[in-house]
Formats: sequence, structure tokens, C-alpha cells
Amino acid sequence: MPDFELPDGRKLAYREEGSGTPLVLVHGSPGEGSSWRRVVPHLKERFRTICLDLPGYGSSDPLVSEEPTGRMDAMGAAVARLVESLEGPVRLAGHSYGGNITLQAALQLQARSIDRIVLFEPVYFHALQLVDDHAALEPAAVHFEDYARRVTAGEPDAVRLMIDYWFGQGAFARMPAPVRAYLSIFATLNASDARSSFLCTSTVADLARLHRPVTIVDGGTSPDMVRSIGRALVKLLPDARMEGLADANHGMLDTHPEAVARLIAA
Repeated sequence: MPDFELPDGRKLAYREEGSGTPLVLVHGSPGEGSSWRRVVPHLKERFRTICLDLPGYGSSDPLVSEEPTGRMDAMGAAVARLVESLEGPVRLAGHSYGGNITLQAALQLQARSIDRIVLFEPVYFHALQLVDDHAALEPAAVHFEDYARRVTAGEPDAVRLMIDYWFGQGAFARMPAPVRAYLSIFATLNASDARSSFLCTSTVADLARLHRPVTIVDGGTSPDMVRSIGRALVKLLPDARMEGLADANHGMLDTHPEAVARLIAA
């Protein structure tokens, strides 16, 4: 598995398959590049797919600090440096928290070398702050701060609060034991990711300068929150549109890999 060396010497691990236009795929939290394993086979005939492990996940080195303040910017900077190293226009796609990082990377690049961007249910709560959608924002902020506080306090299986929010009550309990164990191990990092989603410093003007096509995809059975975030981003970005996968939810990379690939390749 190759590594990309960042300016400060830290390593960003990635997996590469296929040939054609470079396509950087950014996973959610917690997760790693293999989250895209069911999607890549439908893309590698047309794209050079690059599935990276975000800092602190998989085989990548962690950030210097795991504090939530500045976390999205730091992760976005790591992805932006990788994109800059690739030849030609690069297509970007991100899922969930990876959608946030994809957007932060694009803002730092200011559209240089970017073909287009596809975001699958980004958890970019900051967009709700920027459009003053407090009706959607405030309940989410209360829920995820309570979740992060419980994780920080060491409450066993507190990660269920995050999983059940996105997939419905009891979803965590129904997961296989190894999956539950993995999620619990990375709950502390995920809690920091969740908090960072509310602490982004990007402005309305920053988002208005991102002149690249952006597609924001939501699952029809996902919480209404994802559509609230999507509508906010459509208002804030100059060339953004929403697409829906009618019978999908937040786990669409696993349940609808062909449809996800089609939206990326469109």
C-alpha cells in the first residue's frame, strides 16, 4: 500500500486501482479507504481511483493534534496536497464526514486541478450555520455534543448514539459484534470529527468562490437532516445541485454501489 508524504513528513496511505482521470475517494468517520471497496469495481475501467485513509485512520499517520478545532481544515489540507500531486483535472468524491473533508480540500485548492465534486450525505453542519437554519441545526448540535461528551467520559458503546441517529433506533445493536467493536474503538476520533463539523471557519464568501460543479446526494430513507444540509449547500455554492437515491440511507456505499458509481461518473 503506497504512502504520500505530506510537507511535515507525515504519511497519507492510499490504495490505487484502474486508469484514466484521477478520482480521489474520501471515506467517512470512522472508516478507511476500503469503505469504497464495493464502488471501485464500477469505476476503475474509466478512472484511476485513489482511496485514501484520512489522517489517524487505516495506515495513515495521525494529525499533530486530535482536537476538534481546526481538524477539518487540517484533514482538508492533507487531501489537497495529495490532489496537487496528481496530473490533470482530478475528480473528488466524499461520503459523510469525508464529504466535509472533500469540500475543505476543494476550498483550499480554490478549484485548481478539480474537475467536479460529488458529496454523498456530507455532514457539513456548518452550512446550516451559514444559512441561519437554526430549526435544523440546534437539535443536531445538542444531540452530537451529548454524544461527544459521553464518548469523552468513557461511556461504553456511546457510539450507538451516532449510529442510531443516521440509521434508526436499534441499528447499532443489530450490527455484527466485530463492527460494533470497531466503531467503539474509534469512537473518540469520531467524536472529535463530529465536534469539528460544527466548528468549521469557512465563510459564505469562501464557498461562493468554489466555481466547480458539485453534486450533493441524499438517501430517501435517511434523516431529513441530510436534505437540510444539501439545501444549505445548494444556496451557498455557485454550481451545486441535489440528487436522490430513493431507497438508500447513509450506508449507500455498501447497499447501492452501482448507483453511487454512476453519480460519480456522470
